Amino acid sequence: MGIIDKIKWSWDKLSVLESLIKKWRPRGCESEKDYENSLYQFLWRELPDHDITRQSAKGRFRADIVIDDEVIIEIKNNLDSTAKYQRLVGQIEEYSNWEGKVILVLVGDTEPNLRKQLLDLVKKKNNSFGLTFFDSDNKFFIIEK
Repeated sequence: MGIIDKIKWSWDKLSVLESLIKKWRPRGCESEKDYENSLYQFLWRELPDHDITRQSAKGRFRADIVIDDEVIIEIKNNLDSTAKYQRLVGQIEEYSNWEGKVILVLVGDTEPNLRKQLLDLVKKKNNSFGLTFFDSDNKFFIIEK
């Protein structure tokens, strides 16, 4: 990470992570664990000066990837059933009590009605912190791959 990237990171971690996640090209991934491993390896190469951990326990929950103890990345593969959605809702509730930011990365096929429900939930959660949906100070973000 060059000096410009380090300065950019200190100003806006989320923008840097969003561009990196969009740049990430997972190949041969079939399961959520495959995607998690692929993204972890990619971020580890791209952010060598940062603490990146997998399956990090944060209180009562376990986050897929945590960066510098400031940002959680939660990966969801094929969000295509109510049961998977409800599990994600529970995780979002747990993450609400954490002080950092949360990026939800949707990979595979996402059922359109569940996507809409998730967007509505994230918007509501972000507004509950007194912020507008497009405010960079939001707690929750969604990136679809």
